[in-house]
Amino acid sequence: MTDLEAWERQLQDNLAELRRDSQQLADKAATVRGRGEVRGVLVEVDASGDITTLQIAPGAMQWTSKQLTTVLLDCHRKARADVKARIRRLVSKADPRLRNQLQHIRSTSTTAEQKRHQRPMTAQEAQDADDEYFAKRNLYGGWTDG
Repeated sequence: MTDLEAWERQLQDNLAELRRDSQQLADKAATVRGRGEVRGVLVEVDASGDITTLQIAPGAMQWTSKQLTTVLLDCHRKARADVKARIRRLVSKADPRLRNQLQHIRSTSTTAEQKRHQRPMTAQEAQDADDEYFAKRNLYGGWTDG
């Protein structure tokens, strides 16, 4: 057996281990829930921040719509913060190779989110962005698929 064959086998074993660890992490993350509860109102969210459970005590139904809205939004914020913390704890225990990639993805998405909240583009910036897009499009095959 050559060194190349041994290297390929080791590479395949490492890849299989990463896939297995990644699937286990994804399965665990899918079960994570965050909760926020205020004055008889409970909101539970999944790892994406989507509401999975909403419970409103009968007494809360007597509140004004503004009061109920405020409490619901507060509960949702708390539930999202809770699930975020739980996911961070889960990721902190993950394989370092996965953890590093997840941190890279998170920092990249944070940067994109920050850019979205910047000032609107000027007309010249928009024109420059369009020109760059079309130049890349033409460079990589143009406009036809065939």
